[in-house]
Amino acid sequence: MRKILFASTALCAALAAVAAQAQEAQADRTGAGIGEIVVTAQRKEQNLQDVGVAIDAVGADSLAARGVVNVTDLTRAVPAIAINNAGGQVTSIFLRGVGNITNNAYFDAAISPNYDGVVLGRPSGAFATAFYDLARVEVLKGPQGILYGRNATGGAVNIIPNHPAIGDRSAGFSLSYGNYDAISAEGYLNLPVSETSALRVSGVRQRHDGYNRDGSADQDRYGVRAQYLIEPAEGLSVRIAGDYTRVQGVGAGDSYLGNISGNALIPAGFDGSEGLNTPAANAYRQTLLGAPGFGFLAPMNEQQSIGYRYWGVHAEAKLETGIGEFTLIPAYRKTKGASAFYGPGFNTAQFSEEYGQFSTELRLAGRTGMIEYVLGGFYFDEDIRGNNNFNQEFVLPLQDYRSGTRSWAAFGQLTAHVSDRFRLIGGLRYTEDEKRMDGVQTTFVALCGGSPPDTPPRSFAIGCAGFRPDGMPNLPHFPNFLQPGDAHAWLAASGYIPANIPYAAGTQVYPVISYDPATGDPNDRSIILKTEAPVNDTRSFSRVTWKAAAEFEAGPKNLLYASVETGYRAGGLQIGGGSATYEPEFITAYTLGSKNRFLDNRLQINLEAFYWKYRDQQITYFSYSAISGTVSNTNENVGRSTIKGFDVDIIAKPFAGTILSGKVQYLDTLYKGLTLRTLAPRDNYNCPRTVTNIMTPSGPVIEFDCSGRPLLQAPQWTVNLGVEQVVPLPGEVELAGSVNTSWRDSFWTNFNYLDFMRTPAYWTTSATLTLRASDGKWAVGAFVSNIEGDRHIVQASASPIGFATGSFTPPRTYGLRLSAGF
Repeated sequence: MRKILFASTALCAALAAVAAQAQEAQADRTGAGIGEIVVTAQRKEQNLQDVGVAIDAVGADSLAARGVVNVTDLTRAVPAIAINNAGGQVTSIFLRGVGNITNNAYFDAAISPNYDGVVLGRPSGAFATAFYDLARVEVLKGPQGILYGRNATGGAVNIIPNHPAIGDRSAGFSLSYGNYDAISAEGYLNLPVSETSALRVSGVRQRHDGYNRDGSADQDRYGVRAQYLIEPAEGLSVRIAGDYTRVQGVGAGDSYLGNISGNALIPAGFDGSEGLNTPAANAYRQTLLGAPGFGFLAPMNEQQSIGYRYWGVHAEAKLETGIGEFTLIPAYRKTKGASAFYGPGFNTAQFSEEYGQFSTELRLAGRTGMIEYVLGGFYFDEDIRGNNNFNQEFVLPLQDYRSGTRSWAAFGQLTAHVSDRFRLIGGLRYTEDEKRMDGVQTTFVALCGGSPPDTPPRSFAIGCAGFRPDGMPNLPHFPNFLQPGDAHAWLAASGYIPANIPYAAGTQVYPVISYDPATGDPNDRSIILKTEAPVNDTRSFSRVTWKAAAEFEAGPKNLLYASVETGYRAGGLQIGGGSATYEPEFITAYTLGSKNRFLDNRLQINLEAFYWKYRDQQITYFSYSAISGTVSNTNENVGRSTIKGFDVDIIAKPFAGTILSGKVQYLDTLYKGLTLRTLAPRDNYNCPRTVTNIMTPSGPVIEFDCSGRPLLQAPQWTVNLGVEQVVPLPGEVELAGSVNTSWRDSFWTNFNYLDFMRTPAYWTTSATLTLRASDGKWAVGAFVSNIEGDRHIVQASASPIGFATGSFTPPRTYGLRLSAGF
């Protein structure tokens, strides 16, 4: 299959019948050549073909043609990226296998999210919901250690909205309706306020029913954005912007794949649309014995939900001077909300979060003689407050914390124009990060026959799985609480622990009094173990990152470039993991590329080869907690890894109304030092194992050496193909049709490397058919995404309570769209 794909792709390239979907330049409808697209990825306006960096830029029309209506759909347009939501409101981003699986707000992403020039501390909020009235999306692949700095070791994603246009009075809207009762309404209004100023207001309302039978995987959100631009004097412009978004509904959802016995999956028999809270799913849930309480699990105790508000204000001031253009971007953003979610099989996780960030960036871009320069400084201050639980029925971890980051950087990038065709580029950035954490994880664990704490749990045959005369389980199935005192009070009021044992700080052992052990042995009496893992610390990190590059114009439309760039992601603090701290990660990336236009702008061929070397790479997975003797989501450094491969992007416009598109990416990824740790019975890792001498209340820590395994979300081959045809009709009307399809090779979705965590290769196809005015003033059309109708696993998990769960791609969606501009 791979040989066929490679041969067919090469043939398409030779025939100029494909075009790089990832660099989706908008074609000039009135001309014969491929149009240009302007990007600002290097902090200045440049033609995409003149930028000697690995970048995919996708315009608004191309996003719509591929059905990209939110950030998780972006992989349809940029095959190098994978974005998913495992529950709650935090989005996980992977680019060429670099990323992390998390829903904790205090873990930094490895891919820097940016909205309208503002660096976002968290990949959520405006980043996840800003897909309306867009100019384009830019995806920079590889470390951006100079102009973006911290937390851009894998790359950066820029979401850029349309800006106000002075002197332009216009408005437009787009309405669509589809299956799953999907409704989308977008609109904008651009008004001249004076001869030197303009206002642009845009909004969106999107909703659809859940793709899963329990109502999850739905969408319910609205947003509004306002921008005011004034140019009071020549060379001076100030743009002030504000936005507000509300996200609500049920939220992301998983489905049961089965339960895990050793490293084998015992299938549940559900398809990917079942969800975790249907009658059938809950009936299945109650067939599984949960550890360490050894009782049959209960149905979901709460309806999943999400409710968040995001808002922000920022400005962009530009001043032209004799030494160059100054750009100042101050910004403030705020997030507040709560969610309850099941993934991966929790009952139920609850988040109550509030965080805000202030940032400012000042840049100077100019040229003197042969030297072009970008100089700047950056400051970032973020504060996060969280109160979370991760209810696993017999294990109830509660987190209450306040964390924050204060960061500043100074950077500079110089370009020496050695000749009209040859340029040398060098850059340096110095970054200081200060991380702070003041919080505690309090964990309640129901242990069957495990008293005192250093005695391992015994057999559930003593009655742990039974019921009291009043119908209550012999061991408690914890309800949802956010405060430890409330959990303690419930245990006492429900008759599980003696009422005369008050709640106190630190480790406590409460004997379970609800039944007499069958053996009569008092040591068989079950216990509730309460532990605390506090973290109150501040850590500082700093790093100099650098870049060296060269560009050569081999012809008027031919650019060769080579670069070496380093990146850095700060270490940090966490609660509830195997360690309270983790260290920074570092990357060195080598890139060799070429960008070309041929045949009078009818053919574009861009090539890139890359080799990335990681050291101390940070990953997030379910690891052990030495204090509570349970497993929890933790961030750790895992040694070294390498990523290498190539991209081939081709755009062809053989006729005035025809655009053919294609992209091939090859990845070869390898962990050279991946050591994972966990506890029995959640030791389901398909890697060589060693039992260590590190002891916890639940037994010894087990270590797995997964070196030699590939990185997650990194298919070896990815192929994207597309065609767009415009047919002129009488009366200044035209018919436009497009078909886009992508093939993703098989890839791993989680660090356990169990068979069910490997997603098989698959095709996904979308199509549109639109009747529109030749001047673009109106359009009516139909669209369909995922024509094949198959749902594929994007992330599979081995739940701490014994289930295998998976989140899936959307099903087939289709509908009608009407748009107009005035």
